[in-house]
Amino acid sequence: MWFKVEGKRGSTGQKFIVRCGSPASGESVIEDRPVIGAAAARKAAEMVATSLNVTATVYGADAAGEFVYGVFEVSDGAGESSSPSIKQMFAESAAASLAIKDQLIAEIPEDSIRGFASLAASLGYFANRHKQVKRSSAPRIGYATLFRIFCGEGEPGVLSLPANDATLALLSRKLSETPGWLWLSELAGVGMADQQAINPRQAPGKVVLNIDGALQVLRPRTVFRGVVPGSGHQFMLILQGSHRSEPPQGFALDSVGLVYREADETEVVALTRSLLQESDAFKNRIVLVNRDFRTVRSKISDRSWADVIPNERTRDELDFIAASIRNRQALKAEGLTIKRGLLLSGPPGDGKSTAIECFANGIAGEATIIFVEAVDHIRAIYQLAQSLAPTVVILEDLDLMTKSRQNPGLPTVRDDVTGELLQVLSGTTAYPDVITIATTNHVEAIDQALSKRAGRFDAHVRMGYPTDDEKQRILELYFDRFRVDDKLTRRRLHIVLAKEFSRLQLVPAHIEEFVKAGVKRARLASRQPEYADFEPGIEATKSIALPKPAAHAGAALAEALTLLQKLEQGEKPPSNIPSNWQELVRPAMLKQP
Repeated sequence: MWFKVEGKRGSTGQKFIVRCGSPASGESVIEDRPVIGAAAARKAAEMVATSLNVTATVYGADAAGEFVYGVFEVSDGAGESSSPSIKQMFAESAAASLAIKDQLIAEIPEDSIRGFASLAASLGYFANRHKQVKRSSAPRIGYATLFRIFCGEGEPGVLSLPANDATLALLSRKLSETPGWLWLSELAGVGMADQQAINPRQAPGKVVLNIDGALQVLRPRTVFRGVVPGSGHQFMLILQGSHRSEPPQGFALDSVGLVYREADETEVVALTRSLLQESDAFKNRIVLVNRDFRTVRSKISDRSWADVIPNERTRDELDFIAASIRNRQALKAEGLTIKRGLLLSGPPGDGKSTAIECFANGIAGEATIIFVEAVDHIRAIYQLAQSLAPTVVILEDLDLMTKSRQNPGLPTVRDDVTGELLQVLSGTTAYPDVITIATTNHVEAIDQALSKRAGRFDAHVRMGYPTDDEKQRILELYFDRFRVDDKLTRRRLHIVLAKEFSRLQLVPAHIEEFVKAGVKRARLASRQPEYADFEPGIEATKSIALPKPAAHAGAALAEALTLLQKLEQGEKPPSNIPSNWQELVRPAMLKQP
């Protein structure tokens, strides 16, 4: 039997007629069956032609008219009888069988259909469980056995080199595409350093990376055979994993195992370290760590210190950190480390994030910068940071990550994160080659063991609001950046900033936003910015900026804050202080720089 397509014209979903002809009793017996779609037409043609042992022709129609879609022919079958009556019987039975088939399907109860679906799902479950059970019952393969099978006789040496899962995934992809390396695809599972064996019950999970805008989903390959440079001997390279005891708990790749002849150890280790360095996506890059995957960039943006008017003390502290990183080896020779903690606090929009952005762009390529966007695995992040040293860990909005034990009434978050930070910053597990920079809008919401303990945060810069002179310089900076060239407009805006905004607590973000809003209006109108373009932004800024506190109000607030500090230190509150004093004082505290 064969089926030949003679004139296909994109017939998917079109209506067809399966037409079979056969002589019976001296007359032509015709069987026409309408179907929809090429697949259904073929099946009908096969069934009818097989029953009658005749040629079944599939016809169709499109805008160009009727056309022949295909022909189905048979050379043997039940229709070989020479009797016209028997041929007619086969034709009638074929047509009837098609009708009965459709009727039977239509009459099957819906519960039965659901039962069939459940059975199919169950069979799929059984098949999946069979694979898992088979894998779990598979014997472990020792490194020494693996070496003797693929590399030759002898008792090998074994060594593990630490690495992160992303580097190992990239390394496995590199090796699988490099001539001279053999990926042992038939070996399922992953290496276990403590057991020195391949465990078939464990499999590495996928690794998701976004490197300079290119999303990569990697499934690591675990066992390779390589060649030692120089000697030509073979050795094994095995990706290894372990179970985490701290969050996030689970199994993860964390090292590479080497199995080699003892005489080749130096060459094997040097080659592997070089491969790990080439495959490291994080070293001297900017890394944004979140819950789903890691984003890696060469730079955050093109912004530099020349584009801002920074807080002078903040700039000094960040320059000091950059100099420490650049002279790390000289400090190390003196027995000094680069470890340092810097806390930046102040109202929203005062330039904390902008200063960090300029610092990160300036040191990019000379250190690894890790921006922590998810706090589920602080300890794992610092372990990664130490392996990529020198490293700067950025913790923005620290008050939202931790919980103050002195002020349990304040909102948040997680005691375990606070405890982990206390340990990684100055405990027995502190990391000597990692610098931590944190920001907060509400320093009073941070546990004092973090914010006021030397060795955790060595410097605390309260940025606050810019001075009147700094405001004018910031305004000039944005005029130049957005090409506001009209001198009259610039002069009038300087006057507004000095007089109308003098009673408001402005931050650099306020000034930037009202300048941007005015420039946008002018650009959309295809002309140079004029003073009228900035007036709506000026009014919007007045509506959101906080007024400066009056002198007597400031004194009263200072007295309240002093009392609050005494209460936090355990002093008994005066009788006229209500029991809910924490809730009453907090709103005033949060408004302070």
